[in-house]
Amino acid sequence: MPAMRSVIIGNGVAGIMTAVKLRELEPDRAKLDIAIYTREPYEYYSRVRLPEVFASALSAGDLAIYKPGWYEGKDIAVYKNQEVVGVERGEHRIRLSDGGTVPYDKLVLCMGADSYKPPIGSSELAGIFTIREYGDAEAIRSYMTEGTRHAVVVGGGLLGLEAARHMDVPGILGITIVEVMPRLLPKQLDEEGSKLLRALVEGKRCSVILEAKAESFMGGRRVEGLRLADGREIPAETALISAGILPRVGLARKAGLAVDRGVIVDDHMRTSDPHIWAAGDLAEYEGIVWGIIPAALDHAPVAAADILGRETRGYRQTVPQNTLKVAGINLTSMGKVTLTPQEEADYRVIARLDTEKKRYEKYVLKDGTLAGCILLGSRDNYGFAYQRIGKPVTPEEIEACLG
Repeated sequence: MPAMRSVIIGNGVAGIMTAVKLRELEPDRAKLDIAIYTREPYEYYSRVRLPEVFASALSAGDLAIYKPGWYEGKDIAVYKNQEVVGVERGEHRIRLSDGGTVPYDKLVLCMGADSYKPPIGSSELAGIFTIREYGDAEAIRSYMTEGTRHAVVVGGGLLGLEAARHMDVPGILGITIVEVMPRLLPKQLDEEGSKLLRALVEGKRCSVILEAKAESFMGGRRVEGLRLADGREIPAETALISAGILPRVGLARKAGLAVDRGVIVDDHMRTSDPHIWAAGDLAEYEGIVWGIIPAALDHAPVAAADILGRETRGYRQTVPQNTLKVAGINLTSMGKVTLTPQEEADYRVIARLDTEKKRYEKYVLKDGTLAGCILLGSRDNYGFAYQRIGKPVTPEEIEACLG
């Protein structure tokens, strides 16, 4: 019997981790063939490190997650520079941009997402960028050497703040972060944490403008600045838009799969076609597209197990987690970290702000369970938080951690 041919489109974290889990479950290549197709010319690399490229000579190889030979050792074939332009479901094959076709028994869609570009006037000017792939970061690095003295970042989320940090290259006079919401990292931080983060982010060359809507870019052929809706004008010879994502659903929609904001999947990551699965930034489950790495890591083993017909309890909605450095500052945000006035009576909050140590911690409890937490400025209690999120915890245990 020929090997089951599992084809994965996309070599980001969702695609690679699905391949890894498939091979762990079925090590015999004679029974399972795994092929990954990607439009990029690079092996799997760390996308969260892309802003580091701006002020360095880092190549895509420097950001690579696995060493050469790793794929061969896993019997996972990766076909680079191979853009998939069609899924022919009736024939069980994908169509490539060069006209070739590739058959599949099982297909996994892991194409990720593009950057969302809000309706800002004159966004077509040279010097205005988004960042999702290594080529984007490389283009920004090159452009910033052409006389950039001021940069503006539209969006005060995780990627926007990291980008602003690494745009502080020699010759830069000022970097402005423009956020439409009342605080930085509105999904990961509460008001108190955001205030501290802003104080840490702002410095000699970096400033933050909150509750500001970008109206239009200014300039002739190249960008020269950004005009806000209230009339303020910010000088900028380079601009980065970091305002969220748009799942790459075009291929799925053209193939006739069920699509809303993302590709709709069930709790086994199956799409509306029983031979096709989706995972990562383009997968939508129960109306939610997470667009975060923890979700991709949750999706991959579920999809792999279902493809091979193995027993699995199925996917349960991801608990949002972010653990990384934002503008050089340690941040962990897990679960529910903000409460509406209506919710406050149902939760207990234990928080500690230490402005001297530039540290903020917040723990949110519901019915004796740790529902969420914020650790800003320190990783001292990360192990405790990671092990106890979603599990029973007492206020006394939290107070002991806070010291």
